[in-house]
Amino acid sequence: MDPDVRKTLMELNRPRGKFRTQVLKKSQEKVRKNIKTTFGFSRVLKKIGENIPKCSCTRQLSRAFCTELFPFWGIMKKYSIRKYLLADFVAGLTVGIIHIPQGMAYGLLTNLPPVYGLYTSFFPVILYFFFGSSKKISIGTYAVTSLMVGAVVQEKADLYLRPHISTTTMAPSVAPPIINSTAETAYSIMTANTTEVPLISTTRHHPTAADLTDDELRVRVGLAMSVTFMAGLIQLFLGSFRFGGLASFMSDPLISGFTTGAAIHVFTSQVKYLFGVQVFSYHGAFKMIYFYRDFFAVLNQVNPVAAVGSVTTIFVLILIKEGINNNPTCMKNLPVPIPVELFVVIAGTVISHYTKINEKFDVEVVGHIPVGVPPPTLSHLGFIGDVVGDAIAVSFVAFATSYAMAKILAEKDKEEVNANQELVANGLCNVIGALFSSFCCSASLSRSLVQENSGGKTQVVGLVSSLLVFIVIAYIGPMFSSLPNCILACIVIVTLKGMFHQFHDMVFLWRLCKRDFAVWFVTFLATIILDAGLGLMVGVIFALYFVLRNTQRPYICAMGRVPGTNAYKDLKLSRTIPGIKIFRFDCNLYFANAEQFRDRLYERTGLNPKKLKTKKQKALYKALLQRKREIELAEIEEAAALKKEKKQMKKRITIEEDVEKDDDDDKSLTEEQQNELQLENGEMQTRFSRAWVPPVHTVVLDFSVISYVDSVAVKILSQIIMDYKEVGIKIFLAGCREDVRKIIKKSEFYQTIDYNCLYFTIHEAVVIAQELNQQVGGPPLSPKDVLMVEEESREASARLAAISESGENYPGDIPQLGASE
Repeated sequence: MDPDVRKTLMELNRPRGKFRTQVLKKSQEKVRKNIKTTFGFSRVLKKIGENIPKCSCTRQLSRAFCTELFPFWGIMKKYSIRKYLLADFVAGLTVGIIHIPQGMAYGLLTNLPPVYGLYTSFFPVILYFFFGSSKKISIGTYAVTSLMVGAVVQEKADLYLRPHISTTTMAPSVAPPIINSTAETAYSIMTANTTEVPLISTTRHHPTAADLTDDELRVRVGLAMSVTFMAGLIQLFLGSFRFGGLASFMSDPLISGFTTGAAIHVFTSQVKYLFGVQVFSYHGAFKMIYFYRDFFAVLNQVNPVAAVGSVTTIFVLILIKEGINNNPTCMKNLPVPIPVELFVVIAGTVISHYTKINEKFDVEVVGHIPVGVPPPTLSHLGFIGDVVGDAIAVSFVAFATSYAMAKILAEKDKEEVNANQELVANGLCNVIGALFSSFCCSASLSRSLVQENSGGKTQVVGLVSSLLVFIVIAYIGPMFSSLPNCILACIVIVTLKGMFHQFHDMVFLWRLCKRDFAVWFVTFLATIILDAGLGLMVGVIFALYFVLRNTQRPYICAMGRVPGTNAYKDLKLSRTIPGIKIFRFDCNLYFANAEQFRDRLYERTGLNPKKLKTKKQKALYKALLQRKREIELAEIEEAAALKKEKKQMKKRITIEEDVEKDDDDDKSLTEEQQNELQLENGEMQTRFSRAWVPPVHTVVLDFSVISYVDSVAVKILSQIIMDYKEVGIKIFLAGCREDVRKIIKKSEFYQTIDYNCLYFTIHEAVVIAQELNQQVGGPPLSPKDVLMVEEESREASARLAAISESGENYPGDIPQLGASE
């Protein structure tokens, strides 16, 4: 019995359940095999299996991983207490003294009580000590990010607290209302599922941080913490997956234009505090226009005490900062800069407390400041779903600012900053900080420069400054409850001086590069008119437009050989090579510029295959007509001679009729016709090769600067090579990189194109092209041209036969070119 049949019978005699199990296993194995084959899983699994034995977790690798994740580990290992501790301690006290007034001022900028700025000056600073890779920057509150968070708080708070008020930038016809404080309303607002209409009371303006109700405070804090937490998650995700290179998309002109425009928004938000007037706060596009319209309308209601205090404070700040702190001569005699901001805050608080300017002159003050460190809580994160879009913009601005500042300070000491680790550090500072009531943090330009000028060496400066801020939060915070808001506004405005100096960048960029100037100006203008978030988006899109535009308009040139060398340069600096064109395209090839590459190749070389093909067809047609006329003349002469010979032979002999032709004569006649046809084809090919000679025999494409091509570019490249081949021109690719060769190979490029088109250098391609041209002696006909010639020959023979049978004379004039096309 057949073994296969016996095996089948044995399987059928087994229990049915076991047989079904075996069948199921076989089908599953077959499905797995098909899936692996179809999706390429087997190859991936094979690579994983090959790499697993190579994986190891040695002590050295573990240390490297921990050092990268916790940069302070490597810094503290090399930390010299004798050299660095005293300098870091003094710099930490100096930066901490600046942290206190700036934190309170920027807390007010976020439309929150100033104490939240102190929280932001404490928790993120400690976290950055452990995870940050920069030794020089001062993390904490920053004007631009505070402004962006404040804009989100103001806009979204209106949606929750005043749902019946339009969210557009138009001035409301009635005064905006405020929700009365009830526990039920607060709970419903935080859960965002309220269906009841809350009780409202009206006032002339939005409430300040001093007189916020419990409901409004919960909503505003929840919005600020939600956008901070979401921004931190985005930064943490990008850093964990090594997307630190995204920082390159935000160029220096873009960041400069954006921060300058945002500085004007910051200035605008503080103007009302300087003069003590009440102006409705707008949000969205054109909000600055509406604000100044209302501001100048109520300018006659200026609070004189607030105005005088603001002018005096600004004068003192500028006098000390510019006259002493920024004066190299004066700083030689001072160990550290004078903490003028702290002195102004203390003086303003003391004067306000003893003169009762809040009660007597209606000057707004900071108000109640709670004592102690806030406990971690998740109750503030109920608005995450509403702030995702805003969090993206805030996260990019915060990271770009910190990273740019870190790079600038690191270059002075020839150090490196890890962009991915900076993303992780900023993300952790915001994620964990949001749980402790800290809003979005970033590096401050003014504090970072003070830290460097004070002699700070490492992030131990941050630990010392955070200790000073902790003392204020835990013990002496309530002492600043009488501090006027106009004093904090003055500190913010004077701090913006460094950002306003960026207007010089506009003049510099105009002289240096008009494209960078356009990016700066468009970003600046969009930020002012359309608000910070939209302005940043417009700036990024405009910058990406120039990137795409540059890929479509790269440096393009036709090249030649420098006399006496093997170097090849632009034709302006070299000479052309007879019979060879060299083309250079300084950009990667992909779908967006592949057609541009083809068009510029035709333009710079002057070799358009379509036009050359038309010229070739005309030349071949002329040669064909000339050959046909020669054949016709020969036929006519032969017919006349034969006729004359017949007349002479008729007189002398008798012609026998009805002579049968045997098979040998037919066979010899057929062979003779075949020989004549071969001779005629050879003659026509010789004539065609002489009739059409292309302008050049080879085009060399310099691919040495191209590091990437996609499938669309490979398809267009193969079409270019085939088009040139039809007109007798060879295409050589010189200097292809390994990545480009791999992509070309995987795209089935060599199914229609020969491997011999690739060369290592331009010089090698030129030498080979010259040798091949000398060997061939001219461009050969393509198979398509041979078929066309044979078809034209058959048509010509048929026409000649028809003319001979009809007895008509062949017209002497040559038909118009293209008549038979």
